[in-house]
Amino acid sequence: MMKLISLSVCLGFFGWAFADSELDTEKGAEELGEEVVEEKEETKVLLVSPPSLREAWLAYAEMRGEQGTPMKVVGTDEIAEKYEHGDLQNKIRLCVREHIDKEGFDTVILGGDSTPEGGLIPDRDTYHKNMWGNDTDIPTDVYFLSPTSWDLDGDGIYGEFEEDRAAMIYPDGTTAIGRIPLRTVEEVMAYGEKVKAYLAGDEEGELALTCEVRGAYAKVLKSGKELIPAAWPEGKVSFFFNDFTSWDAEGEEGDFDLSTENLSAKFSEGVINKWHIHGHGLVDMWQLENGEIFTYEHVEKLSNKRALVMTTVSCFTGHFDAAQDPCITEAMLRQPGGGAVLIVAPAREGKPHFHNPNEDFPLMMLEGKLDGTTQTMASFWVAALGEKEVTAGIALAISKAGMAKDAEKSATYHQGMCELNLFGDPSLPVR
Repeated sequence: MMKLISLSVCLGFFGWAFADSELDTEKGAEELGEEVVEEKEETKVLLVSPPSLREAWLAYAEMRGEQGTPMKVVGTDEIAEKYEHGDLQNKIRLCVREHIDKEGFDTVILGGDSTPEGGLIPDRDTYHKNMWGNDTDIPTDVYFLSPTSWDLDGDGIYGEFEEDRAAMIYPDGTTAIGRIPLRTVEEVMAYGEKVKAYLAGDEEGELALTCEVRGAYAKVLKSGKELIPAAWPEGKVSFFFNDFTSWDAEGEEGDFDLSTENLSAKFSEGVINKWHIHGHGLVDMWQLENGEIFTYEHVEKLSNKRALVMTTVSCFTGHFDAAQDPCITEAMLRQPGGGAVLIVAPAREGKPHFHNPNEDFPLMMLEGKLDGTTQTMASFWVAALGEKEVTAGIALAISKAGMAKDAEKSATYHQGMCELNLFGDPSLPVR
């Protein structure tokens, strides 16, 4: 009975409540959930939920259905029981592929956090050895979209560039995946409220490109002055660099500091609702001008009514599977009444990837040649803001599909394909 009461509270919180007769003690929460979300034939979004969050995700799915995006919720416990081969990650992949191949689903949500021990929905760790060294545990959510297991040699090590290459299939631009790395019912409820507010807004906001690394100025400016405006000519792109900003006083270049105070103020004003940050970071912060850092303390003070859509290349800021929880992007997603609603971020170092580093790095700094990571981010914004309306998840899938040939040739580009994950609901549009 406590379980049913909990479901009623969740649904009531999001603005829907069933009649008391429907919350009958003879009807389990799982049965109720099936009745709520599976009767809609147009369902194209699969939401994978851990048992502890199932009721909250059912309420979220009902809300999104009312908004025109119906969802089917399936529990990891059901998946573990139904599918026979491999660990839970592989069983989730099999479930995803069945829904894509047999029922035409195009979007997948992983509705739970991962930890080094597994967590609510364990990630798939992948192995990478390239010019940057040796990384054994880069979490890669696009694995769950793949029709193959990424372990061709059967040694239990996934994503090895040489040994497993023939079994690694990257996104083709038609199917999308995102993870909403939450842990509690309260966090799901708060995220749902942000989604409601985000979708209720009808004014176009600015995209602000932030850069605190001078060696990256040229490529970020190329993205913001050439590539994105070509796809989004009616939009506005602002610049927030160490040495200059779009808000400097006339004749006073650089007088509007890239500080935590100014950044938070721009978010609160509601003008900026899209943000890219290129610069140094760690699991718990972004670095700004003069060594100032944007941390959990600043996230907790955000009450921006227009939740952000974000991309970032800052190292470890998307380290969602860390023992330290939350990482800074998770904090932005979990911040009630503020922060972000969608984020693309690297799970480890957001390194620049090139085929010919000795030749390409100087061209990056002097001429703005895009490395694989920056190209992925710029292509995401181009797809998301272009003439053809696509969701955030499909925009990232299109971007990654454009990087697939590079990833097939180069272990460093393969790493870039794997380490950039989408956090938040991939079925949302970018506004």
